[in-house]
Amino acid sequence: AGLAGLAGLAGGLGGGAGGIQRQNVGTTIRITPHINDAGEIRMELEEEISEAGEAQGTLGVVPINQRIAKTQVVVRDQQTVVIGGLMRDRVTTSEDKVPILGDIPLLGVLFRRQSTTTQKTNLLLFITPYIIRDPSDLRAIFERKMRERQEFIDRFFVFGDDGYTPPTDYSRTRGLVAEMLNAIQALDAEQAMMEELQARPPPEHVARPPVGAVPPGVVDDGESVIIGPDGVETDGPPPTSVTVTPGAESNITTQVQVE
Repeated sequence: AGLAGLAGLAGGLGGGAGGIQRQNVGTTIRITPHINDAGEIRMELEEEISEAGEAQGTLGVVPINQRIAKTQVVVRDQQTVVIGGLMRDRVTTSEDKVPILGDIPLLGVLFRRQSTTTQKTNLLLFITPYIIRDPSDLRAIFERKMRERQEFIDRFFVFGDDGYTPPTDYSRTRGLVAEMLNAIQALDAEQAMMEELQARPPPEHVARPPVGAVPPGVVDDGESVIIGPDGVETDGPPPTSVTVTPGAESNITTQVQVE
């Protein structure tokens, strides 16, 4: 009976060991596209993330942790869509201690230390669909991607000494730095406007005769007086005479008499 019991126990253990199955873990993405006549793409997305957990129990059974997200989106050709929401918090507890001394009851607390680390992970999925109608579309997309890749390498890796630093538009951000930058930009714009106003020349004043005054060299037939260019009255017959119509400064009738 004892041998039979041992054999049964061994068979049970063997049967349990033989029942262990391998399972693939990782990230799995399933996409089912549908294209309508308007050139829009409806995509059915299913994203699954699975990973092995910590062994549990005396047999060391390893559980599988899964995270699944399902959604449907409608986008146009070459329009990027972002899928998020797959977040994970991992808490890790570690212990550091001095050998032997850290195991002493009560006093061992002075020779060991525990630390807890929390790691947050948020997975974002960027998807850009392309409609390929013929091989020429595929070739054009491939050439454009290669040009973008080469431009990225030339700009940030080949000729750059420092690492890649993404540009930051502080005008679209919030916080003290953004407010300070906006204030500096406003002061710079105001100073540039003041400098532009100061650089402009002042308006020139052009002296003009008063309304109704007789210009130099013009003869008034009513008094038979000749006024020279210097404003002094002179005597003698003028070679020409000009008749000025009173009250019409802009309408002058000229008559020339030759003696």
